[in-house]
Amino acid sequence: MSTTQLGILDPGKVRGLQRVTSPDGYFVICALDHLSDFQELIGAERSDYERTVEVKMDLVRDLSPVVSAFLLDPHFGLAQAILSHSLPGQVGLMASVEDEGYQRESGSRATRLRAGWGVRKIKLIGADVCKLLWFYRPDGPTAEAQRQVVRDLVEQCAEVSLPLVVEPIWHPLEGEDETSPEWRARRVEGIIASAHEAASLSVDMLKVEFPGDVDTPDAQSAALAACRRLDAGIDVPWVILSAGVGYDDFRTQVELACKSGASGFLAGRSIWRDAAATHGESSRAAAFQTAINRLSELADLTRRHGRPYLPALSGPSLLAAAPEHWYREWHA
Repeated sequence: MSTTQLGILDPGKVRGLQRVTSPDGYFVICALDHLSDFQELIGAERSDYERTVEVKMDLVRDLSPVVSAFLLDPHFGLAQAILSHSLPGQVGLMASVEDEGYQRESGSRATRLRAGWGVRKIKLIGADVCKLLWFYRPDGPTAEAQRQVVRDLVEQCAEVSLPLVVEPIWHPLEGEDETSPEWRARRVEGIIASAHEAASLSVDMLKVEFPGDVDTPDAQSAALAACRRLDAGIDVPWVILSAGVGYDDFRTQVELACKSGASGFLAGRSIWRDAAATHGESSRAAAFQTAINRLSELADLTRRHGRPYLPALSGPSLLAAAPEHWYREWHA
C-alpha cells in the first residue's frame, strides 16, 4: 500500500480494496468495462446504447451472486448498474478511468484518459477502486509520458484515498514480429519488468497479463517460474487478467498465478463471452449458467492456491498507525 499521513496503511484505501474482495480476502472480479468489442460481440450497432446497457445489466444481475466485485465503464455500466439496482450493495465496484483506444507514436501505444471523467467522479459515484489500462514499453517513445500518467493518478487517488489498480500491457513496437519465439520470450520478461516498474510507482494493486503459455507441461513449468519472479519483485496484491483466451487455458493460468502469489483474477470475455453472444431464451439461460459455473470454479481455484489480501494491524502497530485523534491530521 502507498505511504500516507497515517502510517503505512491508508484506511480509506484498505477499505476500498476490502470492498472488492471476498470476505476471506480474495479478488473474484468480473470485468465488464468493454465498449465497442462488447457491442460487436452482442451484435449491436455502436449507436445501440439501449441494447448494450440491457445486456450488461443482465450479466451484472446474474453473475453478482458469485463475484466479489465488477469492473465497469462509465459509458454503459457504472451509473446504470447502480440506478437499476442490478449491482447489489454488498458487491464491490471498480471503475475504469481510461478511454477506449489509444494514441500511437512510432508503433508505441499511449493510454488516453476518458474526457469528462476522472478520479474525483469515480470517488463521487461510490466506486471502491480506480483502474488504469497502461500500455507500456520502457524502450518505446511514449514510455516517460506513460510513467507520468501513473504518477499523476497515484497522486490524485491518494488525495481522496481511492485505491489505484494498474494494468500494464506489453505490446509490439513498429517492425516487431509478435508471432516469433524471440518476441514471445521477450514479452514474458516485459510483463514481469512492467509489473515491477508499476509497483515501484506506488500503485495499490496490479492486474497483470499471464507471463507465458500453458499449452505444454514445459510451458506451464516455465510460466510458473515467471509468475514467481513477478511476485518476488512487488509488494502489492496482484490478480491475473484473461485477455479473452479460451476458458480452459485461463483456468490453468489462474491456478499457476495463484500458486505463485496472486490473490485472484479480474477477467471478462473468457468467462462471459458465450453468455453475451447467445440469443434465444433457453440457450441464453444455459450460457449464463456456464458463466456462473466458470466463476465458481475459478473462485474455488483461487481459494485453494491463492494468497488472501487481509491487511490487519493490532496491538502497538495499530495504535502507532492510528493514535488518538488520528483524524485531525489525516489528509490535512
